[in-house]
Amino acid sequence: MRSGLPTSLTWNRRAFITALLAGGALSAVRPLRAWGAAVPSAGDLAFDIRRDGSSIGGHHVVFRRAGERLEVDIDIDIAVNLAFIPLFAYSHRNREVWQDGRLLSLESETDDDGQRYTVSARAEGGVLRVTGSGGDFQAPADTLPTSYWNPRTVEQTRLLDSQHGRLLAVESRLLGEERLDGGKTARRYRLSGDLDLDLWYAATGEWVNIAFTARGATVSYLRRPTTDAAGAPG
Repeated sequence: MRSGLPTSLTWNRRAFITALLAGGALSAVRPLRAWGAAVPSAGDLAFDIRRDGSSIGGHHVVFRRAGERLEVDIDIDIAVNLAFIPLFAYSHRNREVWQDGRLLSLESETDDDGQRYTVSARAEGGVLRVTGSGGDFQAPADTLPTSYWNPRTVEQTRLLDSQHGRLLAVESRLLGEERLDGGKTARRYRLSGDLDLDLWYAATGEWVNIAFTARGATVSYLRRPTTDAAGAPG
């Protein structure tokens, strides 16, 4: 990522944003209870985004039941400052609607340090019609977007980039189980291809961490406590 930061703070913005946004959402809702623990009982997932241990922003995922549909709202906000001087800002807003294990629609807006992107996807006639910075195209109906809360992300060979609206070719492999801070055990997977990052999921399927390296700096997530404000979907 080119950021124009001093050498001590320079990191690859392109790799960072691609890593954040080029990965999945879930499948299987018949009914919504079938999503199991991948959808937390509190109704949301919240993370601090950390670079070499210092907080630079947050990632929040909220789940809501709407009849037989599952609505997922994703907010990402990042700010990098030097002595209170803003150096880089990023925000991403994404809404997904799911039913019967398929993505019905996706609408996203991104401000990448002043560069704006939008993506729109709709399920129509057995395909997913996508409009975004990558152009207009049709994707297979079972394509997953890059949201990461879905444990089936690691089963995919393609993912829809929810920032630019393009298909990404990916491979994944299981690295093993690890005990994370707080004592939770999770399975660690490595995604490669158009992505280069690690994902952790609890045995229940709940997303618990992501990590990758950008110009020697380690970017990872730290889980925040969740509340019942969003309500438990199904």
